[in-house]
Amino acid sequence: MLELKGDCAEIRASDYGGLFYGFVTLAQLIHNYGGEVPSVTVRDRPSLNYRGLMLDVARYFFDKEDIFRFADFCALHKLNVIHLHLTDDQGWRMPVKKYPLLTEKGGFRSHTNFGVRPHGGYYTEEDLKEIIAYANARNIEVIPEIDMPGHMQAAIASYPYLGCFGRKLEVATHTGVKHDVLCAGKESTYRFIFDVLDEVMEIFGGNTKYIHIGGDEVVTHRWKHCPDCRKRAEKECIGSVENLQSYFISRVADYVESKGFIPVMWNESEVSGRAPRSAVWQYWTDDSGEKEREILMAACASRGVINSSSKHCYMDLPYAYINIEKAYSFVPRPAEVPASKFVGAEMALWTEYVPDFRTACRRLLPRSAALAEVMWNSAEKDFGSFKSRLNYTLGFMRAIGFEGASQKCASPGKTRALFQKLWFERRQLHWQGLTNLYNDIKISLRYGKNYENKR
Repeated sequence: MLELKGDCAEIRASDYGGLFYGFVTLAQLIHNYGGEVPSVTVRDRPSLNYRGLMLDVARYFFDKEDIFRFADFCALHKLNVIHLHLTDDQGWRMPVKKYPLLTEKGGFRSHTNFGVRPHGGYYTEEDLKEIIAYANARNIEVIPEIDMPGHMQAAIASYPYLGCFGRKLEVATHTGVKHDVLCAGKESTYRFIFDVLDEVMEIFGGNTKYIHIGGDEVVTHRWKHCPDCRKRAEKECIGSVENLQSYFISRVADYVESKGFIPVMWNESEVSGRAPRSAVWQYWTDDSGEKEREILMAACASRGVINSSSKHCYMDLPYAYINIEKAYSFVPRPAEVPASKFVGAEMALWTEYVPDFRTACRRLLPRSAALAEVMWNSAEKDFGSFKSRLNYTLGFMRAIGFEGASQKCASPGKTRALFQKLWFERRQLHWQGLTNLYNDIKISLRYGKNYENKR
């Protein structure tokens, strides 16, 4: 509770987070009223205990100081989770003592989809500890993600034996789903993953109980032609090699749980029910409203769920796809979904097309304000009221150094929306799709034939 009377301000809270957010509210009031705040009493508490921002630092690297600024950004939105997506095809940012090439080679790419200059970087163990301490002081938990078994080209480029055929690859330069994934058949792959997770848990363990293990967008073409993967599928009696995705993520989830942590995985990663019941399911796929409710209900019946619906929460998408009103229409927990297993909600900033902090702010604001309000108080939504207050919010954030997009840009008319869509779709046109197809054919001809001959 925040109570203002004359020259006095009193904040009462049951924990540190409540006290911290009381000061955030007070700062907002002082800014909005120009220092002369009227007497007022504010009684407030969040609808969701988990209110997060996923930050992709793998596609484009954001240094320690940038992460500090993101932590400030989240704190002012009363978000209490930063989920760091630390690894992907385009870069590996997590230091691992046993595998130094992950950052030395995997942390850098020769060019990006925005230009011809090299790009890269990584965090030291000390950097991550400072980030955690800075975030914790602002009532923010930092959750690490090592995405697997797909989105691993940077790791395979560093240590080729991690792939199915030991092919020498380069760190991916452009966006899109890559077809070179971790070999799910070789035991050495699991030793590598467990070694990496041991170091992740050592660094992040004092700050969070969650470890995100990814599991999304796994292309199984390499597995179909890999003798080791075929043998693993036969040995485990799981049928086709496509089922290795569920086997892989479930085995890793079991390992995380055995170390006293709660594994988190993207929603398409585990469909067989093999993963431990403690594992949390993060929903993101673009389904219709009714299908989304059905998926969330089914998931919550057996495990915890975080809602990151890409239709509302993907902050990298142009405003033509998700404008302010659509973001505000997000329903984190549909009424039919039981509250007992619902963990919370998380907005996501993927950075394939977000090369710097300035661009990140313009993609986030003002949609982040809409989602943050819905996460804090989803029961009393009023878009008209929100919109009338939005300029005050943007002014407050601007005064602290966060310059968002204008309301006009964030609610584009037909012409502006068309240009936003054309820019975005044009960025996704590159030769990587043909490269994937060429490599698929080459591997099918070489390894598929060899495998059939061995049979």
